Amino acid sequence: MQKFVYIVSSPHGGSTLFSHVLGKHPEALNLGEVSFLPKLLALGELCSCGSVLRECKFWGAIFAKYASIVGYDLRHDPYEVTLGDAPKDKRGSGLIDTGQQTQLRFLAMKIRGALDTISVLHAPQSLGLKNVTLPSVSRGVENTLALYETALLVSGKQITVDASKMPRKAAHLYVARPEQVRIIHLTRDGRGVVASRKKYMQVSHAAERWAHYHKLSSRLLERWVPPEHRLRLSYEEFVTQPEESLKSISEWLGVDYAQQYLVFDNAAKSHAAGGNPARFELDGGIRGVDERWRESLTPDELTTFEALAGPQNRAFGYE
Repeated sequence: MQKFVYIVSSPHGGSTLFSHVLGKHPEALNLGEVSFLPKLLALGELCSCGSVLRECKFWGAIFAKYASIVGYDLRHDPYEVTLGDAPKDKRGSGLIDTGQQTQLRFLAMKIRGALDTISVLHAPQSLGLKNVTLPSVSRGVENTLALYETALLVSGKQITVDASKMPRKAAHLYVARPEQVRIIHLTRDGRGVVASRKKYMQVSHAAERWAHYHKLSSRLLERWVPPEHRLRLSYEEFVTQPEESLKSISEWLGVDYAQQYLVFDNAAKSHAAGGNPARFELDGGIRGVDERWRESLTPDELTTFEALAGPQNRAFGYE
C-alpha cells in the first residue's frame, strides 16, 4: 500500500536533511515542502536538482498529470489550487510573495488558522474532525493528497515524503487517510534552533515560537494519531546514529532498510521543492550534532530560553 510520510518539525529543526535522506530509499520520493509549492512556483524558486521548479522535467510530468485531475496547471496558475494556508511571518527566514500575501490575506489566514486550531484541539472526537473542519482546510487536504498520489503515479514509487512541518495539517491528513498517512515528529534541541533563528528575530520570540510549536504538535498528534502511526525522533539521535534510526523507521514503514540512505554523491539528483538552502549542498553527508549554540547564546539569552522554553526542551530529553 502507498504511504504518505509527513514530517512535523520546527523551522531550523533539521527536516531538510532528514527528508532528503528518507527520500533516498528506492521506493520513496522526497517532495520537499508541498504546502509552499504555489509560492515557490510564483517566485521562480529552484528545485533541489538545480532547475527552476516550473521548468524541472521531473516536476513538469507531475504538474501535467495533476492538471488533468484538478483542472489547473500549477505552473501557469500557482494559486488557483489551494494546498492549504502557508503564511510566512516577516520575522521568519522564509520568502514572502508580497503580491499574494497582502496584509488582508495574511490576516485572513491567521483567522482561519486560529479557528482551525480550536477545531483540532477541542472538537469532540465523537463528531469527527472532518465534520468540524473549515471547507478551505478540507480542500487543501484533498488537493495535497491528490498531489501525493499523482507524484507516486508518475514516479512509480510507493512512499512520498513531505516536510511541510505543519502540525494541524498533519492531523487533518491523517484523519483523511489513516491507512496511508504516517507522521514523524522531528525534534531538535531548542537552544540550537533559537541560536539559528536569532539572526533575524529576538531570542525571546524564537524561544516562545519553538515551545508553542512543539506543545501544539504534541497535543494534536496525541489527540488524533494513534501511537502506532506516529513516531517521535530527535534530530540529534538521527545524526549520531543514522543507521539505527533509519532501520527503525524502515521497519515502522514496512519497507526494507536501504543502503542508499547513507550514500551521498551526485549520481542521483533529488527533486525537493523548498526547504533550507542547504538542500543544494547535501552531498557532504550527515554531519555531527551542531552545538554552536553553546558559544553563540549569551548567559542572558540562555536564561531567557530557560524561562520560556526550558520545560518543553527537557520534556524532549534535552538537559
